[in-house]
Amino acid sequence: MPHDPQPERALRVVHLVTRSHRRGAEVFALELAAASDALGDENEVHAITLAANGQQVAGLPPLVPTTRLGLRAYLLSSWRLRRHLKKHPADVVLAHGGSAALVVAFAVPSSAAVRVWQRILGLPLERWGRLRRTAWRTVARRFDGVVALTPDMEQEMRELGYEGPVWPIGNARDPARFTAVDRMAATAALRQEIGLGPEVPLLGFVGHLVDQKHPELAIDVLAEVRRQGHPAHLVMAGDGPCRPSVLRRIEEHGIEKAVTLLGHRDDPELIFGGTDLVLITSRAEGIPGVAIEAQMTGCPVVTFLLGAVEDVVEDGVTGVVVAWPEPLLMAARVSALLADPCRLHDMGVAAAPRAAEFTTATTATLYATRFNELYAARHQHQTASADLA
Repeated sequence: MPHDPQPERALRVVHLVTRSHRRGAEVFALELAAASDALGDENEVHAITLAANGQQVAGLPPLVPTTRLGLRAYLLSSWRLRRHLKKHPADVVLAHGGSAALVVAFAVPSSAAVRVWQRILGLPLERWGRLRRTAWRTVARRFDGVVALTPDMEQEMRELGYEGPVWPIGNARDPARFTAVDRMAATAALRQEIGLGPEVPLLGFVGHLVDQKHPELAIDVLAEVRRQGHPAHLVMAGDGPCRPSVLRRIEEHGIEKAVTLLGHRDDPELIFGGTDLVLITSRAEGIPGVAIEAQMTGCPVVTFLLGAVEDVVEDGVTGVVVAWPEPLLMAARVSALLADPCRLHDMGVAAAPRAAEFTTATTATLYATRFNELYAARHQHQTASADLA
């Protein structure tokens, strides 16, 4: 006897991120969960471990109370996630990033919940040996659906032998805190905080000081901009293991008075709102959340060509996309903008409506639709199997 398809229903979704801190992937997961709650679903977010500094973000409990992300943490968090899901069953488990995917792949049986992997960064498949490729093929095949920020990520999944659905859903942010920024007030407040006059161009860098973000390159860019005759100042909001190398690079260039390290900030919107432009110098990105956040405040972005960054930053309109990861090229583009304040202003005006396309509310609706499709397909498969039995 045929069964009617299941109508869309409220789902219980468990999200897993890597660490209990407020970085891009974690911010996205928390905001997506809140937006999904507003649609009527029930969401909870967990982290594998504590933040690298041992702290824990409210509403983001770690499965393992450690700062070490290694084999023991992966195994223990898998066991604890499995136990949690037995007590509190979920309809969907969403892994944000590769580390979370490792845990979800082996913690969540196919009978327990729909498993979805949100890909964030590319996988260096060409540099992996056979053993590592085999391991990740096993991980990939244990997922029912994949979200890919870029077309390259979908291709990577196919190369790993994944045959399920891959959905191109971009990064997003809740715009409320960013679009509400008064740029004149933010600029005045930030310049007063660091003791900088209104005549000095102010550049920004916002991000965790880790190798992927390549923060030292922002120092190289600033040094070259100053060498070209622009007395610019750089503020860096963020902290992490690369802080010592950033300090060394500042000293090497002799620009100690031209850089302010702000450390971790919970108000990135005021940094974006207070700077003339923001630099993105990462080695790798999918769709950088910093580009979305900055443009939501009306701040132009100068970035290298990374992942799908061109989906957010429209070259020559809302910012600049530098084709090669070369600090001299980025410095030349920054200098050209600083020499043309009218063009820089026009980019800021165009940036906000461009970023408005990347709101968490819209993205949550896309996720909900895909989750319901997977859930309905799983229900039909289970019903068909029961009939055969």
